[in-house]
Amino acid sequence: MSLPRWWPRDGAGMLPRVLAAFVATLVVASLVTLALESRLTRQQLEEQAITLVGEAGDVLDARIASDAVRTNQLMSAVSQQLFAAPPDGADDPDELARRTLSVVRTSDAPLELVGVVDVTSGRVGTLGLPSRRALAPPSPGEAAEVARRATSSQRVVPLAGGGFGLVYALSVDRLGAQPRLLVTGFPLNNVAARRYLEQTGVNEVELVVAGEVVAATDDTRVGAAPAGQWDLVRETQQLEDGRLIRYAALGAERAWDTPATVGLISNAPLAALDGALARTRALMLVLLLVVGGGLAFALARVLTRPLVGLTATATAIAAGDLDRSFEIERSDEVGRLAEALERMRRGLRAQLLVIRRQAEALQDAARRMVGVQDAERRRIAQDLHDGIQQQLVVLRMQVGAARRELEQDPERVAAVTAGLAESIDHLLDQLRTTGQQLFPAILSDRGLGPALFSLTAKLELPVDLSFTPDPLPRVDAEVEINAYFLISEALANIVKHAEASRLHVEISVDDDHLYVHVHDDGVGFDPHGPGHRGGLTHMRDRVQALGGVLDLTSAPGEGTRVDAALPLRRPAGSVVGALQVEQDRGDPTVEVDLLGQPELPEDRVGVLLDRAVGDGEFPGDRGVAPS
Repeated sequence: MSLPRWWPRDGAGMLPRVLAAFVATLVVASLVTLALESRLTRQQLEEQAITLVGEAGDVLDARIASDAVRTNQLMSAVSQQLFAAPPDGADDPDELARRTLSVVRTSDAPLELVGVVDVTSGRVGTLGLPSRRALAPPSPGEAAEVARRATSSQRVVPLAGGGFGLVYALSVDRLGAQPRLLVTGFPLNNVAARRYLEQTGVNEVELVVAGEVVAATDDTRVGAAPAGQWDLVRETQQLEDGRLIRYAALGAERAWDTPATVGLISNAPLAALDGALARTRALMLVLLLVVGGGLAFALARVLTRPLVGLTATATAIAAGDLDRSFEIERSDEVGRLAEALERMRRGLRAQLLVIRRQAEALQDAARRMVGVQDAERRRIAQDLHDGIQQQLVVLRMQVGAARRELEQDPERVAAVTAGLAESIDHLLDQLRTTGQQLFPAILSDRGLGPALFSLTAKLELPVDLSFTPDPLPRVDAEVEINAYFLISEALANIVKHAEASRLHVEISVDDDHLYVHVHDDGVGFDPHGPGHRGGLTHMRDRVQALGGVLDLTSAPGEGTRVDAALPLRRPAGSVVGALQVEQDRGDPTVEVDLLGQPELPEDRVGVLLDRAVGDGEFPGDRGVAPS
């Protein structure tokens, strides 16, 4: 998965990465919180808008009912008063009706329609009262049905010439032989729609009669289908465009009445508040990012400062400044990391010291081996010069003397040739001895066991040879050669210096090592005392060359014991494997933590370092306990 472009690239420091992680987390958390809060707020606003529209519809329902009750009560009261005590000259029923309607109309300005309906014929008259629109006459049956009611009622009735009006009808049976209906009201037109709009405070009003919009605050809506389910009253509906609508009932299914409703349409009652909240949210998000980003930067600095210090120290150490130590000032994970790095630094210093000493020791060993080779060459050259060369010169002189002697006395051929043969045999013995000293052929032909038998057979001291298993199996040629010359060097030292009466040589082989054990009953010596130790050095170099272990034990009057273990396979090359054993007993333990290797007792270091390594020689031990 590819990283976004704003994410720090490879090679960037820890601070930009931690800061980017903090900011990304903060942004994601803020956006999720903002989305949830916006959703919940919008849901609450929608619920509140529905409630507000519903309350506006309830107010309109109450207003319509209140207007109906008030107008009906007024008509009933005025009619009763006039008919109970008619004024002078007002005994005419038409005059009493006209006065009743005039008083009622004067008391309520919106009442623009007036009329008197003859119950028998359904004919409608105005009795000379002004009226903008005339009522369409009802059928006699409808008029009779309305007249049977003792009180007035509210109705939606058609008007002459089209349209509908909201009227209040009062049945008065004292207006002549037949009862009449006193009717007053107002037309359901755009003026009435705007009046309802002012009373409720919604965005739009439509007046619906029999499923058709007859008037609206938006003129283009007249004659169209209702915006919602017009016959579903007292319930707020949500339109497809998100607007809310609530219908209030006007008419009913009864005689001389038509079902009608007033639709209150609200675009978004709380849209402005929602917009203000959205702007507030955006401002809060910006402030949160600024403040949170600043806090994240400060926290990232605090968290990454110790890591930056550890990185700087590690970089300096990698550049070779091993004297620079890691500061351990904390006890948390960073502090434990610093402590582990400090231990690694100390271990690295220890390794470098051991490797430096080892390199010096290897250089010394190389110089010694070169010296040994040069000395061996000089010895061979001396042997050739003093022995074989002289013998050849003598042989040459003998050949010349034999020729003169034979010229004088030919019968002495047998004696002369016998002398020459003896000289040649002696020369051949010297050549064999020299070749044996350089490299015994029997070692490569028949192995270590026969070669040791041949070697010890030439000694004047008795030698006890012991092999496990017997006969010895053939092993790597390099191991056999070094084991042979190791034993040869040990035997030569014993013969020269030990004054021993008997020698013991034991050889054993297992799956991993060839073990050599040589000891004598001679005078012994102090291994740590002064004196020439060239032979021991040569032995040590041979064992070290194979990565083996050499242990020399001796004391004055107790003889000398040489033990060696030669690996049949080269060790893996670790520092611990290279630092072999030389038993410098009693030396203190060296504080070396070699990156997870076990501690090295000091007497396992001297074989390569040629001297003890004590405490304090590994600088930089600052407050970290030895492992």
